[in-house]
Formats: sequence, structure tokens, C-alpha cells
Amino acid sequence: MPHFATELFAHFVYSPELSYHDLLEREEELKLLVQATLVSNDAEFIHFEAMGDTLHAQCMLTAYGEDVFHSICEALAAQVPADVEGRLFFVSKELYHVHLYTFFNGKWQEACMQLPAAGPYGEGLRNS
Repeated sequence: MPHFATELFAHFVYSPELSYHDLLEREEELKLLVQATLVSNDAEFIHFEAMGDTLHAQCMLTAYGEDVFHSICEALAAQVPADVEGRLFFVSKELYHVHLYTFFNGKWQEACMQLPAAGPYGEGLRNS
């Protein structure tokens, strides 16, 4: 069984200016784009859930690293239409780091946070 180091949670918000028909069309295009981008970065178990004017996605990645995260974010930021904004939240399975990326209108930003160990046992694992 493969080991997955990362879980990704994605959240896309559509412009309120989109008509219902345009929103449904945009959602289908977005699912195809996100699916292709994630698969090309070795993602598995990709799940989508539409909720009103938003689309949620979740998947697993074998790698945990900024190079993979940047690749995904750059591809999506460059191709997602201007009437959609997105957030990507990458969580390491060991819960030592989290990375959050936001993108809109072709530009993206990132934030990373190192989570503290709960105590000496976890700290020892982090350093091994």
C-alpha cells in the first residue's frame, strides 16, 4: 500500500456575477483542470464536492514539499479564470507543517507554519 505524506484541501469560490448556467459550466471546466493538474503531480483519491457558489476538492499526495506545492499552485493560478479564486491547504501527515496558498487573477501567495511538537516524543521523531 502506498504511503501518502500529504493531504490537500482545496476551496474555489466563483464570482457572484456568474449566472447559474455559467457557474455550472465553469465548475465542470474547473474540475477537469484541477483533476489534470493534481494527477500530473501524483495525486490520488481526488474527491470534489460542489456547495453553492464554491467547489471543494480533497486528495492525497505521496510527496510533501514546496516544489510540488508550487508546481500545483503555479499551474492552477495561471489557468483558473479571473472569475474564480482559490485556496490550497497542504497538511503533512505527521502534522509538523502546513502550507496555505491563495490565488486569484493569475497571482498566488503562500504561507507556511511549522507546528510545535506536543512534547518530547514528537520532537524526537521530527529530528530523525
